[in-house]
Amino acid sequence: MSAPDLPTGCIALAGAAIAGTVIGVVVLVLSWLHGQGMRPGGERLAQPYTLTVPGPRLQSAPQPDLAAYRSEKAARLHGRGWVDAGAGIAHIPIENAMALLAAPAASAAASAAGGAP
Repeated sequence: MSAPDLPTGCIALAGAAIAGTVIGVVVLVLSWLHGQGMRPGGERLAQPYTLTVPGPRLQSAPQPDLAAYRSEKAARLHGRGWVDAGAGIAHIPIENAMALLAAPAASAAASAAGGAP
């Protein structure tokens, strides 16, 4: 028979050193927690408290609210009305506003095209 590569005594000693280190660390942590007044078992965490998370409340069915929001915005986008009547500021439908903004550019393009030979 051939001799083992490592003597079993060294392996057993290494295992005992690892186990002793783990046990020592556990004892050290438990004694530190006891010194801090924290009992094992989580009794300190069992105290009643209220957890509130700020933020938006989620709806189970937001579709009706979204439809109402979109119809309100569409009515504003395609409607007429006063923004500030005292200052004489009004809003007009988006189609009319785009036509008013595009008219000078269209007339300039038409005059440039008509003036060319």
